[in-house]
This record gives sequence, structure tokens and C-alpha cells, in this order.
Amino acid sequence: MPYPPRTTDESASSKTFLIAFVMAGLAGHVNSVMLIAFGLPVSQMTGTASHLSEGMALASPMVVITAVIILAGFIGGATLSGLLIGRRPFPQSTRYAWALGLESLLLGIAVLGVILGSAIAALAAAAIACGLQNALVASYRGLLIRTTHVTGIATDLGLYLARLIRRRAWAWQGWLLITLLGGYVAGGAMAVFAQGPLGTVNNLLVPTVATGLIAVTDALYQRRRRALNR
Repeated sequence: MPYPPRTTDESASSKTFLIAFVMAGLAGHVNSVMLIAFGLPVSQMTGTASHLSEGMALASPMVVITAVIILAGFIGGATLSGLLIGRRPFPQSTRYAWALGLESLLLGIAVLGVILGSAIAALAAAAIACGLQNALVASYRGLLIRTTHVTGIATDLGLYLARLIRRRAWAWQGWLLITLLGGYVAGGAMAVFAQGPLGTVNNLLVPTVATGLIAVTDALYQRRRRALNR
């Protein structure tokens, strides 16, 4: 999809920074819980692709199947996001609330998978949820946005640091990238600290419930906004 050119003359609102931090934090939380419980990532596909390579090299069908399911789930989630959101602007469209509600439902299925002892179901549902979230906002004022992994964030941040060194100029986009990175790390750390006292099920319920609450809040906000604009 085409992205608009990056700009430096506009700034992001504090609400945008908060949303970025929270969504990245939720993804980091989910990924850490899955890593602790099953030793596999679901929010970033680089590790999954390496896991697939390992399974193929070692001729391990179960490793290959698991990696393929996670990869396909993430791609499928991004596809769902594209079908549901399309080119509708963020945050004016009510479709975002529906997408977040679907993400919460998928995370709930992952929780159920953990309860029933089905690692494949839990991993697949969590991967679909992460793919859905990652594709929700592809671009914000020209800045490529990713909330479920940090490879692209780290790359873009390095480019903005190079610009700072060359031109002594720092843009709001750099702060937003730092916010995304900090949110992801903070969410992952929270999951690690909470794993002991909460256990896998309750720990995974945290982002499940949080995503659902965000979806309801956004739906109510959009409803009020439409009523005021009539």
C-alpha cells in the first residue's frame, strides 16, 4: 500500500503517543506470555521464520507445522485487518473498535486454548490477534507504524538518529518511535513479572480484557462524536 511522504512540520497529539504506548505494550505482553509458556513468539515473525528454517533443516514435522501455523495466523490477521479497515482514516472510523473487539475475542480464544492444554490453538489465535493489531494503522502522517515488533521501529529510529547527527534536527516521529519501543519493552517486562503470581491464563487475560475495554471505549467515543456532528 502506498504511504504518504513523511513530514516534519506536524506534530502528534499526546493521545496518539498514549495509544501507541498502550498498543505496543499489549503486544509485548502477549508475546512474552507466549514465549514463557511455549517458547515461541507470536508478535514478530522473524523468529518464527528462523524456527521454520530450523524445523526444515532438522526434518522435524511438528516444528515446521507449528511455525507455519503461527506465520499463517499472523498473515491471516493482517488480512482480516485490511478487509475490515481498508483505507479508512484513523481514528475516525468505527471499524477500529470492531477490529479491536475481534482482537480481544481472538486473545480470549488463546486463553481458552491454554486452559484446554492446546498449545497450537493458543499460538494460532494469539498470532492472528497480533497480525490484526499490527496492520490496524499502517501509516500515521507518513510514519510507518508497527506495534507488535521492534525491527522496523529500531531501523527507523536509527535513521532519525543519523538525521540528528547530520542536521542537528529531531522530529516528533523520533519520539513516537521511542514511545513504541518503550511500550513494547514495558509490556513484555510486565508479563514476565506477572507470570509468577498470575500464571499463564490470568497473565494472558490482562491484554485480553484491556483490548476489549479499549474497543468499547472507542465505540462509545465514536458514537458520541457522530451524535455531536448531527
